[in-house]
Amino acid sequence: MTLFLIETDARWAQHSGEEGHYGAPEWGPEDLERAAVFLAELPAQTLRVFQYLLRNPGRSIHCTELVDEVMGGPNEGNPAHRVAGVLSGMSKAHGNSGRRLPFHWWQAPEGSIGATYAVRPSVAAVFLAAQPGG
Repeated sequence: MTLFLIETDARWAQHSGEEGHYGAPEWGPEDLERAAVFLAELPAQTLRVFQYLLRNPGRSIHCTELVDEVMGGPNEGNPAHRVAGVLSGMSKAHGNSGRRLPFHWWQAPEGSIGATYAVRPSVAAVFLAAQPGG
């Protein structure tokens, strides 16, 4: 079952993210230049994963889908750790941005495996507009 979160869904505030997901302002329409710089600072694989999330705004995407569709599989070991490792490539861009990390993640419920990731629709709109040709 695919889960889509609208902009005002309370589950955005119930994410598993810690440092980097709080304290700084959220991305907004005034951040187009900042978002363009952020994208330019991402390593190639981190950019590909983030762009996949951006093309699916509000959709909760399981880590196994990201590994299969973006990271070239195979989906062995711990796909949540693989995705987290790739997304840690945002650290420099995030540190320079003065904004929150532009994605949310949720750890799987007890007894389940993995994590899911999503980008808030308003944040996706900023980054999509900031891309060359956006």
